[in-house]
Amino acid sequence: MNERLKQAIYSAVYRMLRPLVLTLLKQGVSYAEFSDLARRAYIDAATEDLALPDRKQSVSRVSVLTGINRKEIARLQKEPNPAETGQAADVNRAYRVVNGWLQDSTFQKNGEPIPLHIEGESPSFSELVRRYSGDVPWRAVLDELLRLEQVEKQDNKVQLLTQGYIPQEDLEEKFRIMGRAAADIMATFDHNLSHTPPDTRVQRTVAYTNLSEDVMDIIRQRSKEETEKFLQNTNKWLSQVDSKHTDNQDGEVSDTKQYRAGIGLYYFEEPIPLPETSKVKSKRQSTGDKK
Repeated sequence: MNERLKQAIYSAVYRMLRPLVLTLLKQGVSYAEFSDLARRAYIDAATEDLALPDRKQSVSRVSVLTGINRKEIARLQKEPNPAETGQAADVNRAYRVVNGWLQDSTFQKNGEPIPLHIEGESPSFSELVRRYSGDVPWRAVLDELLRLEQVEKQDNKVQLLTQGYIPQEDLEEKFRIMGRAAADIMATFDHNLSHTPPDTRVQRTVAYTNLSEDVMDIIRQRSKEETEKFLQNTNKWLSQVDSKHTDNQDGEVSDTKQYRAGIGLYYFEEPIPLPETSKVKSKRQSTGDKK
């Protein structure tokens, strides 16, 4: 690796780590704890993603790839995988129920989620829970969705209040969502680093500099509205495509290879300190790859 590329990698990694470290510090996660997580990520990536074809990855090769000694590798591999621990093992049942409500035509009319009878008349909320949350009692799922203010209950009916599963107060679930979203973004970055158009994935950013404070509230609100419209439309056509590959109403699919795919959007802002004498014209920046 040449020195310029190494410095570019270091710069990119530092910029990614800085906000992550700030988040960890706010939650009381020490450097020692983060260091263990980083070592485990190195070990798992080398073991699972860089194995030679048709050969089991040896501890010795993992040690060579990562620079971590074999004793430390053996110690960490005996501990529970951080990605597989915690409530609902990364996929929350309430999340699956809300997504099913938004995607399954059985529980919709004209592409929109409909109010559901809790039990009895089909389609019902209890039916929705059975389909997307397994053997968990519908009462437990309803209580959780009510607690998170994702639904409203009136008499014997339940109405969905959101166009996506967005926990407002559940910090644990917010971190699970952060982990999924960050992993998706990083996977796209990794793909685009090793591919060229037309085989790259959508990775675009549009930003303006020199925005005055008095327009920021307008920008924040407009970004929410436009993002919500886009995601609702995207959800509808992805749901239609997905349903074409569903064999029956129980969600059983064919034996063909299956994929998880989607589109994520995010808004960002940061203050930019400028010298008093400088006059910087507003300029548009668009980065990333087109598809």
